[in-house]
Amino acid sequence: MTELQSLIETDRLATLSVNGSESLFWDGVANLYTTVIIWIPLAIFAILLLIRNINPKRLLLVLILVALTIVLCDQLSSSVFKPLFHRLRPTRDPYILNMVDTVKGYRGGYYGFFSGHAANSFGMAVLFMWLVKDKWFSISVISWALFNSLIRTYLGVHFVGDILVGAIAGCLLGSFTYWIFSMVTRKDKARTTHDSNLLYTRSGFMRSDVFAFMCVLFATYSVILIGSCITQGFT
Repeated sequence: MTELQSLIETDRLATLSVNGSESLFWDGVANLYTTVIIWIPLAIFAILLLIRNINPKRLLLVLILVALTIVLCDQLSSSVFKPLFHRLRPTRDPYILNMVDTVKGYRGGYYGFFSGHAANSFGMAVLFMWLVKDKWFSISVISWALFNSLIRTYLGVHFVGDILVGAIAGCLLGSFTYWIFSMVTRKDKARTTHDSNLLYTRSGFMRSDVFAFMCVLFATYSVILIGSCITQGFT
């Protein structure tokens, strides 16, 4: 019991070290980053990436597995872990709630273990990472998932521990759904092999399409930073 309490205290300290800042600029970044509409272009390019590079006979399966990954991550978090553990969010924790910085008064619901945002982010990132099999793409999507998760701690609505467990769950579930894909397609002889890795990734995705996806990702980051400059300034 003493070890558990020590772990909880460490988690609280780690959370407070990541949570919030005195900068309106970074508050603006966090606010824009968690706005769904800002990520619509990236979601569209992700779908196009699949459409253009997945065998048409397997495309529906992949889209179903994408949806399954989201459902599994979300339901494991919201319907299993949160009702089971009832761990309060930092903004609801009576020991630190007065020390937690929030953005625009956003406090989230009552329970936060584990983070559904982290699970979904890492679940999607890992599934796409296995599908595409390209080093720089993998770094890009895992970094996106990490930023997308830690921003929740910056906002004060998740402990670092919530993020860590959510990330692990997402990685496992993303790998699980990819395993389903690999089992179904293991005898698929229609997949094309390519001699040159300059044009295609190891799984046969066109590098030009992968590059376009990463450009949209970094363009979205730029829009968020510029948007925060415009709306919040460099305070």
